[in-house]
Amino acid sequence: MTDRILLITNARSGSADEEVDLAAEFRDHGARVDEVDIADVTGHAPDPSTTRVIVAGGDGSIAPAAQVAADLDVPLGVVPAGTANDFARALQLPDDMADALALAADGRRLRPIELGLLDGRPFVNVVSLGIAPHAAAAAASLKSRLGPFAYPVGALLGMARAKPVELVATVDGSPAFTGTAWQVMIASTGAFGGWGDTGGTTLGDGKLDLVIVPSGRAARRLMFDAAALLNGDLARREGVHHARGVEIALECSASPDVVLDGEELSLQVRRLHARVHARLVQVVVA
Repeated sequence: MTDRILLITNARSGSADEEVDLAAEFRDHGARVDEVDIADVTGHAPDPSTTRVIVAGGDGSIAPAAQVAADLDVPLGVVPAGTANDFARALQLPDDMADALALAADGRRLRPIELGLLDGRPFVNVVSLGIAPHAAAAAASLKSRLGPFAYPVGALLGMARAKPVELVATVDGSPAFTGTAWQVMIASTGAFGGWGDTGGTTLGDGKLDLVIVPSGRAARRLMFDAAALLNGDLARREGVHHARGVEIALECSASPDVVLDGEELSLQVRRLHARVHARLVQVVVA
């Protein structure tokens, strides 16, 4: 049977200047292709005979495509085309364009992951509060010069500018944390900031992970926390709070800045609610 692919592209992605006709490439693999830009995907009605969704873009493009794939109950292929490509790193997807195209088109091995919804907004990596929004803002101006290295540099600048977030967190209705925190993360894959990983996540378990770095930690310990994030050990650090559940609620004392899969949000709300999508996303992997 010939695959019918819904191809979701992002003209504003970090690598959008690469002159590759993706639709033509997938047609060369024998597929029928319907193409839509990420900006129009919300109002797009996919063909019901779609057998695969493929997204070409950065981390911010993947979650909306993943939601479409989950709703259609079809596999999701990913062609990384951003700056950090955290999702591709977490799933060990190829970063070579030709290899990524071939895998997305023809791969048959699937790996289930959770799709998170933050007040209805989909995410596949991490929702973060605290230092991360300041780091993301600093990194944004450095991407064109430093590429992926903009993220660790931005993190250092973010640590100097951020203030602790005061909040109450619950997981599946039970208290998980009350106090102030330097960093709050709700994780699906847990991939974060170019090279980081929250650690502690189990892909496909149907749950999200809450990882909180409380305030009051000495600067030296925060530096070790940052190193643990790069090593994928943050959730296991002494004094770091880690919980897992289907629903996570955060009640903040003031409206926090939020970063969702690398994209800055200005929500102007004090209460945030995250939950797992009803269906796991089946990602095409090598």
